[in-house]
Formats: sequence, structure tokens, C-alpha cells
Amino acid sequence: MKRFLLLLANEFRLARTAIPIHVVIILQPTVMFLLMSAILVYPTFDMNVTRPADERGWALVAAMNEVGSPIGLPYIHPVLVDEREPVGMRQVVTVEDRNGAPTAVQRFGLIDSNMVKNYRNRLTAAGLVLWNDALGAGAVTIEERPWLPRDMPFALYFGMALLPMTVALSASVLGGALTAQEFEFRTILEYRLAPVSVAAILGARLTRLVLSGLLSAAILLIAVGFVTGGWPSAVLRVGLILTPVGIITGSLGIIVGLLLRKTIPAFLVGLVISFVAWIMGSAFGLAAGFNRGYELISRLTPNTHAVELLFPTYFGVAVGDPLVSALVLVCMSAGMAALATLVYRQRVLRRR
Repeated sequence: MKRFLLLLANEFRLARTAIPIHVVIILQPTVMFLLMSAILVYPTFDMNVTRPADERGWALVAAMNEVGSPIGLPYIHPVLVDEREPVGMRQVVTVEDRNGAPTAVQRFGLIDSNMVKNYRNRLTAAGLVLWNDALGAGAVTIEERPWLPRDMPFALYFGMALLPMTVALSASVLGGALTAQEFEFRTILEYRLAPVSVAAILGARLTRLVLSGLLSAAILLIAVGFVTGGWPSAVLRVGLILTPVGIITGSLGIIVGLLLRKTIPAFLVGLVISFVAWIMGSAFGLAAGFNRGYELISRLTPNTHAVELLFPTYFGVAVGDPLVSALVLVCMSAGMAALATLVYRQRVLRRR
């Protein structure tokens, strides 16, 4: 145990050889979340409406106020203006007579097709409210049964899904860079001559990588909580879920460092793998909500399994099969650690 602790202390001292890498990798996910949360679509849109001249225009404004989530925020905030053209505005809605019928005309000052779609959909929803009211007894009754107890901002899901990537990025990049440095600085000779087992050497490095990843995740978790107001119901459970992700990706980083033996290539490989696994692993929504091909591929990454295990701690609803996801993460951890041990023996203990 004493030798293991000495090895672990040495692993943390090695941070001084790559301070810029540590700072960037540990803080980058949080900076990314803060930037993205500022531009992610907020459910309530300010919609400029030309001040109505008759009751038909006021009926549209009233319908706009009815559009929203039954468990959350309204989708439209009508703003009355005197302009009929969107000069300096995103859009303006005007009720006009066309061919003898009142028509809501929406004029845009936008080139962003996604935002145009969002504005158009909201006006369509307000039109459907008016249409349903006009049907009277023949109106269509829609019974909404919310899945969640309350509506959550997408920024909360985005931040939650970033947590596994945060650990993966830190563990894989730092694991690859530090291992490659051993060859560049020729300190790998000390490990060849060290009177300790491979398990102790790799165990110390993996422990340090997991702790670094959890530190990065803790910073992101705090940022997500302050920005969205969403906090996990069990912080320790979050750490427990993210630990195998750190072992998997830390082992991967060590393997990359052992094979490439160059810091920059190892850094880039860890960076690319982390982002690809995140994007393919439920980064922007639960994998089950996308097509079958994406879902199948996502199951091969630890990110999707970690996201499904994290989901109940943030949203209070279980998704997927927790036992299967936990088993997959444990098996991946054991398999990657064993593979890292095998590669270490081949690349370090056997001279090539």
C-alpha cells in the first residue's frame, strides 16, 4: 500500500509537466456548456404582434397566450408593436384581410431557418387554438399526459449528457499525454526497473486519471446547477456512475500513449475519441428517441449507458434498463483495464 501511495503521489506531481493541458482539458467542458447554454433555444419566444385594430387580432393574441406546456413555461410571449415590418426585429405578426378572410401574416427578418421554423410553429399552434375554439362542440379534445413532473430546460439535459464526456475527455487525453511523455522524457526506464507490479503502476495512474475526471465533472456539475437550477438528487451516485467511464477512457488513453509514444498524437486521438463517443452517445437526446441505427451504435459507447443511469438523478424518471447499463460499464471497465495491462507488458516490459 505504501508503494502504491507513493506512485499515486508521483502521478499528481507529474501534472507539473503538462499544466496547460490539465487546465484546458479540465475546464473546457464547463466553458463549452456555458457558451452553449447562452445560445440554446429557450421555450418562451418573444413574438412581435402588430397592435390589433379589431377583435380578430385580439383573439389571436389571446390564443398565443394559451400556447405552452401543461407542466412548464408558455411558448409565446406576445409583444405588441406598431410596426408591420420586421425592421430591426426577428419577426412581426400582422392580422390582415386577404380575399375577404382574416389572415395572420408573419414577416421575418431572419436568415436562420431553424429559428424561422420555431417562430412559424408557434404561430401555427396559436392558429390551431383559434380553429379548435371555432369548432365548438365538434372540437378535437387532446388529453396531455406529461412524462415528467415538470418541464425541464434542454440546457439541463445538455449539461447532464456532458458529464460522462467531461470525465472521458480528461481521463483519455491526460492518460495518453502523460504516458507518451514517459517515452519522450525516457522516464519509462524507471518503470521498467521499478520493483513494483504492473497492477500497482497502472492502478495508480488510473486512480489519478479518474480523480482528475471527477474534478472536471464536479466543476461542470456546479455550473449546470447554477445556470439551470437543476441539481442531482444524489451527488455520490453521480460520482459512482462516472467512475467506470473514467476507468474505461483512462485505460484507452494509456493504451494510445503506449502505442503512439508521442504527446501531440496521443492528445489528438483522445480528444477525437471523446467527442465522437459523446456525439454518438446520447449527447443531444436519449438514444432511444432517434433512429434504430443511431441507438445501436450508441450502445457501444459508455456515454449512453452513463446518461441513462444519470437521468433519474436529474429528472426523476428511469430510462432504459439500469442493471444492463451498470453491467455494461463494469464489464467495459474490467476489459479495458485488462487490455491496458496487456499492452503495457508488451510495450514496456518487453524491449522492442
